[in-house]
Order: sequence, then C-alpha cells, then structure tokens
Amino acid sequence: MTVLLEEPDVLVEEPAAPTLLTSLSSLLAACAFGWIVGNVFSGTLPKVLGLLAAAYGVGVAALSTRSRRPSLVQYAGAAGAFVLAALVVQPVADGVGLATLIQDALRGGGLGQPPVTFDPGWRFLLVVAVALLGVSAAAFALSLERPRAAPAVVLPLVVGAALLQPPGALGGTIVALLLLVASLSVALGSDTGLDLRRLAKGAVALTAVGGLLAGGAQLSFLFPTTSADQTVPPMRPQLPPATPDRVLFTVTSEQPVTWRLGTLDVYRDPAWLTPPYSSARLVPLAGKALVRKTFTATFTIAGATGTVLPELANPIAISGVKATYDPRTQVLRTARLRTGATYTVTAPLPPSGAELTAAPPPGPDLREFLQTPTAPSAVTDLLAAAPANPFARLQFVRRAYYAKVVAAGAGKPVDVAPARVAEILAGSPATPYEITAGEALLARWAGVPARIGYGYFGGQPTGDTVEVRPRNGATWLEVYFTGYGWVPIVGTPPRARVSLSTEEQKGDPSVQASDELALVTYVPVRLQTVQLVYVLVRYYALAALPFLLGGLVLLLGYPATLRTLRRSRRARAAGRLGPAARIAAAYAEVRDTATDLAIGHPALSPLEFCDSVEDDAEHRELAWLVTRALWGDLKRDLTEADVAAARELSGSVARRLRTAQPGFDRAAAFVSRASLASPWTRELPALWPTRARWFWPPRPAVVLALVALVAATSLTLPALSRQPVPVAGPALPSRLAPATLGSLRLVPEVQAQQAFSHAALVEQGRVFSLRDGAVIQGSVQIAGFVPEIDVRNRRVRSQILAGLGSGRFEPVRLGSLRAFRIRRPEQTLLLAFARDGRSYTLMVTRASFTDPEQVFAQLLAYAHGESASTTTTPDVPLPDPRRGGTP
Repeated sequence: MTVLLEEPDVLVEEPAAPTLLTSLSSLLAACAFGWIVGNVFSGTLPKVLGLLAAAYGVGVAALSTRSRRPSLVQYAGAAGAFVLAALVVQPVADGVGLATLIQDALRGGGLGQPPVTFDPGWRFLLVVAVALLGVSAAAFALSLERPRAAPAVVLPLVVGAALLQPPGALGGTIVALLLLVASLSVALGSDTGLDLRRLAKGAVALTAVGGLLAGGAQLSFLFPTTSADQTVPPMRPQLPPATPDRVLFTVTSEQPVTWRLGTLDVYRDPAWLTPPYSSARLVPLAGKALVRKTFTATFTIAGATGTVLPELANPIAISGVKATYDPRTQVLRTARLRTGATYTVTAPLPPSGAELTAAPPPGPDLREFLQTPTAPSAVTDLLAAAPANPFARLQFVRRAYYAKVVAAGAGKPVDVAPARVAEILAGSPATPYEITAGEALLARWAGVPARIGYGYFGGQPTGDTVEVRPRNGATWLEVYFTGYGWVPIVGTPPRARVSLSTEEQKGDPSVQASDELALVTYVPVRLQTVQLVYVLVRYYALAALPFLLGGLVLLLGYPATLRTLRRSRRARAAGRLGPAARIAAAYAEVRDTATDLAIGHPALSPLEFCDSVEDDAEHRELAWLVTRALWGDLKRDLTEADVAAARELSGSVARRLRTAQPGFDRAAAFVSRASLASPWTRELPALWPTRARWFWPPRPAVVLALVALVAATSLTLPALSRQPVPVAGPALPSRLAPATLGSLRLVPEVQAQQAFSHAALVEQGRVFSLRDGAVIQGSVQIAGFVPEIDVRNRRVRSQILAGLGSGRFEPVRLGSLRAFRIRRPEQTLLLAFARDGRSYTLMVTRASFTDPEQVFAQLLAYAHGESASTTTTPDVPLPDPRRGGTP
C-alpha cells in the first residue's frame, strides 16, 4: 500500500512552540495534579512523591523529543513508572507482595473521608498515576506543539481531585490552582514570545492572590471550619468473645512492665466506664525531652487485630508504624494492625517509691479523675488512720485492702458500687476486675487521681522475647503523680479461693478498646454549615456529570454525524444530476477527508492536489479521471463504468489516506469541522452555510451552554417542584424486633435510645443490644423520621448513607431485600430502609461476629411479617436477564 504524505511546501504552518516552554508548562500542570492528589493523603511525603512523579513523567516526554523513535521512549518511560513505584514501596513493604499491598489499600478505602493513611499500596498507585499523567500530557502537548494542551488535559483531573480534599485543606487546593495558572501563563507566553518581565509580574500577582486566599481560609471567612467529629460517650466495658489460644504479639523490652491497650477513667455510680472517644483529640506522638532516663520495647504483631497498638505507659516516641496519640488515654492508634508489623515504643523508666513520695500534689486539671461517690464508713475509718503524703496514703490503703482481698472467679467487667468495696474490705471474695475497680476507687478516696488500665501483663519468655497470648490479659491500677504521669501499679492478692473450674484460672480477662463497643447510637441530624457547600457542589457535580459527558460527546461527535448526512444528501442529489455529479460526489469525499486531515487545500485542482502528496498511480489515475469527466474530453461521453471506477478509486484513496496518518491525526479528523466549513464543492449539498447564522452552524460555546442549561433545569426543577409532603402513617413499623434470634437476645436499651430525642430529623427511635449470653455482640437501631423526610428520595437516602459510619456503604442483597453494608476492621454495619420511606434499621456488630447478614435478614423478615426461615442466603445477586440469567 502506498503511503500518502503531505508535501511540506504546500501547507502554511504556524511557528512551532519552543520545546522548553512546552515542557515547562506540562511540568507545572503535572505538578498541580501531583500536589492535589498527594494532599488527599496524610503527611508531607505524598505531596513530595506526587511532585517527583510529575517531574519524572514530563522528563520522559521531553527526552523522547530527542529520539528518532519517541513512541518507544515514551512506552519505556511508562513501564519505568511501574518500576519506580515498586522501588518506592519496597522499603516499607515488610515482605508483603505488591498485589496484596494494593488490594489492602483499595479495600481500606478512605477516599470518602480524607485525609487517607498513606499505606504502601497507595504509594504505588500515586506514583504510577501521576507519572503516567505527566508522560501523557507532556507527550500530547509536545506532539501538537501546543503548550496549552497539557493544562487542558490536567484541568478536569485537578477539579475531580479537589472534590476529594480533606476538610480545611484549602491551602493544598490553592497551591494546585496556582501551579495550574502558572502553567497556563507559561503556555500563553510561548505563543507571544517569552517575556521574563511579564512572567515575573504574573508570579508576583499569583503569590499575592494565593496569600489572600490562604489568609481568608485562616480567618474562616471563605470556608468556616466545622466539626465533623463523632464523639463516643463513656460506656460500660464488655467482655469480648472467647478467642482461641494464639500468640497475639511478641515484645522485647528492657523492663518487665504492662502492655497497655486502654483505660477506664470515668466513674458513674455504680460502674467504671470507658473514656469518651473523639477523633479530633488524636494527635501525632511527638518526642519530648525528659530529664528522666528512658527505655524501649519492640513489638511484633502476630495475631492481634483492630486499630489499637499495644504500648507502654507514658509513651514519648514511636517508630516503625504511623500512629496517632490520644493525650487523655495515652492510647496509640493506627489504620490497621498488620501481621508481621514491627514497631518500637520509647517511654520513661518507671519511678521509684522514693520519687513518688517526693512528688508534688496533683493540679486542678486532674479533678475529674478524683470524682467518686461518698465513701462507705469502712473506707472512711481506714483513711482516718492513713498518713498525709499522697503516695504513702495510697500504699497504706492498698496494704489494708490486699490484706483482706480474696480472689475468686475469672473476673468479668461488672458494676462496682461503694458498698461492694466495703464488702471486699470485709473479706468477701471478688473477681480480679472487681479487685482492680475497688482499688481505683480507694485511690480516688485517698486523694490520688486514679483509673483502671487494661491490656496484657506477663507472657511466655522465649529467649529475649516474650510471647503474649489472650490468657495474659489483665487489668491494673493507674495513678497520676505530677512529673511522672500515669504510673501502672500491679497488685496480686495474697489469697485466692480454691476452684475446680478451669475457666476461672485462665487469668484476668481484658476489655476491648472503646471504638469496638457495640452501643454507639447513630443519630441523623440536619447540618447547617457553610462547609456543606462543598458537599452540595460535589453532589450536583456528580449528578450533572452524565449531562456534561453527553454534551461533550455531542460536541465532538456532531461533525461526523453531519458528514454522514452530507454524504447521503450528496448521493441523492448527484443521482438526479447525472454521471458527472456522481463522480464529483465520490471525489469530494477524498478531498474533504484530506481537508479534515489538514492535507492540501480545497482550492487546489485534482492534479495540483495529486502533486502535493507523495506520487501514487491510483491517485493520479483518479485525478485525471475527475479532471477529464468534469472539465475535459469525457464530459459528454461518461458511462456507468466511469462512475463505478471513480467510486472505487475514491474509496481506495480515501481509505489509504486515512490509514497512512498517525492515530492522533485520525482522531482529530473525526471531530474536525474543517471540511464542513470549507467543503471541496458547494454545487452539491454542503449542510453548512457560507455565512454563520445565529443557530447554525452550532458553535461549541453555544452547544455547551445549551447542555449546561438542560442539566441545570433537569437538576433544579424537580428539586424546586418537590415540596416536602408529610408522609402518612406511623414513623416506626408495628413490628420492631423479636425478643430472641436463635441464641441472641434483643434487649431494649432505654438510656441509649434517648439520643434520638434531640434529633431534628427523627420522630422516634429504638435501640436494642444483641446479647449472646453475657457478651454484647452489637446493637440494632430503628429510627423513624419526621413526616417531611422520605428516604425513598434518592438524594435524602444518599445523604443519610454518607453520614453514617465512614459513608462507604456497599449495596448487598438479603433475599429479596436491598441493604447496605460497611465492613471495618473492628465493626460491621448493615442498614436497610423501610419500604414506606419512613424509617431505617441499622445493625452494628463486632467484626468477629459470625454471619451478621443472616441475622439482619431474619430481623428484616420479622419486621415485614415474614417467616425468618424463608429468607434466602445474603449476598446472592439477582440474576440479570440481559446477561443470560433468568429472572
């Protein structure tokens, strides 16, 4: 096949843009994307990697311009991006396969609630995505010799990434927009000539605008900060389900101390409660300079799960994992405990008795850790004989307490009232948990801030390492002394009641971290904050996306549609006008194809056009046939054979003309309007007027404006016309929940459901705890909305889903019912809306709870008056008839 090439001296080309400025414009645009994507993740490293990946991608594209085979260099650079990303991940992979790291990152999600933890899998994806975009955008701009092409490609992606920015991250968005504007400035400067003076003025102006925006953000003038934090109130600790004996973690420590998981520091007669949990309270653990000596302990996770790291009392530094620190409880949290993860915690050495004796009294900020009810008379008599020094006073009451204590039982977290402490002082047997709870009350009555610490103590030594198992779970007393912080004090009762039960001799039970407890009430409320502008913009942007994509397809595709229609109109008109017109119609397709490919000019004659491209025998034969048929000796003697030959030659030449051009040129020709505006002939129908009318030809700006108007009308008119209509009927269904589901008991929690009484969107609410024996496995929450709320409205339903948990619900099928599910490392959430749109049912269970979907399906079947046994197995998708299934 002969390749048809454009003759260079025929076309008048615009001067090429300098490669340096095109590359610089592409680099700034790619850096804008790298920066704003990196800003989605926590820390500085993501943004640094985003900038480096952008520089790598643009560098590969710029290097390809110096090669004879630029495509090969670009493909090799794209492959190198994967290698570079793998090298970035390798130091933090900890021996885990790359595919596993990527799956963990994607399954962990978090993009709906940024900032996202920068896990190794996200590192790989970030570097690859930004580097490939840099290569593509720069290569696109360099091939077209149009510097403005790169920011045009990157702009939609930057806008999309801006919708994922974390709250209060306006600074990251401003930097990305400034980089994008700088890219456009460089691109415009390349068209009009590089003017350093003008570029310097533009840089100063951009800096000033960026400073004003950043200052407005700090003053909360443009975007007032709002609190999206969910505070979990104090609650009773629950005994976790029995777990098989296995190694949870190993630890190598310079000191034999307790391995803490959390604390119970709120006492409300008659129970010790978990501390209130708030994600806003979490901060990075920054090392502090101490006069006291320190020691370290190195932990290696084996079978432990959840988000709480085993650690030391009063930690001052951690290395090996990324963790956040709760200053109140001193708990260290991470995104997820991974098997094989190793980290080192640094803490001060435990103080001696003499040091605690010399410690000054506690300050007023610790007053809440002294709150207790009135002490019983037995305790009052004991304190009357105690010395005045806080530590000596504490030791005095502890010695008297342990002289009377008799340990018995496995120890479950139960209520411990002041009267129970008096009973223990009188010699009544008590469980290990009751002993520790009474000891903490005694410390507070003695005037020493106290709480209960829980976690693990002891373990199985194996050389220098200690293996910690579930049977090493323990609770202990923690007291606060100024200058030394919270000090764990482990006591062992000298007497224990003999028991034949093997269960009671497994050691002290541990309790779980507060975010794993089941009785957290989720209440939908209406928020009225300026921050919701972002949510509304994102909602309408996603809703308008199909219209915008449809408008883009229409804008790009209508020239091809018009050319097809023109070809049909030409064929019909030429059939009426005779053989010469039919030959002209066939040849016009060749010339219009060349015009769309930017080859030649419509004013050239067939022979002149033939001379402007590479010589081809078939093309020359066609040019002579058209010339003789339209203006020469064949004009009066045309036959059907001549027409057939012209059609065959025209089809062959047009086809080879297209295939000889690069793919991008063919794509540009597909959307080009050049042959419509400047056709080879206007004696046949052209479908394009010589003078532009107000409605034709359709201009891109007019088309986009019409599409935007249709989208805005489609989105706003239904919302305006849809007035809140009170929904008839009761808010809650007549059947709520059965008393039992198999081995589970559903117990009403009156105190927990009081949270619904303050909600503006909920008319009624009920809360049930799921109890398996003495263990709370989860909760069931049924909320009925006020009459004007109807969750059959898709927007209302999506807003409720976005506000519950992490908002990352996935749809599931429970028999014939539709539900939504979130799987977390510590919890599973299942949600279903009522068919009448008045209420929803939410079930929250521990992650270790088996088959929550089946239990939820039985619960919904009961609410609908159906038999639970008829509920089908969950997660089975309905057959799709379009794919060959039977409905």
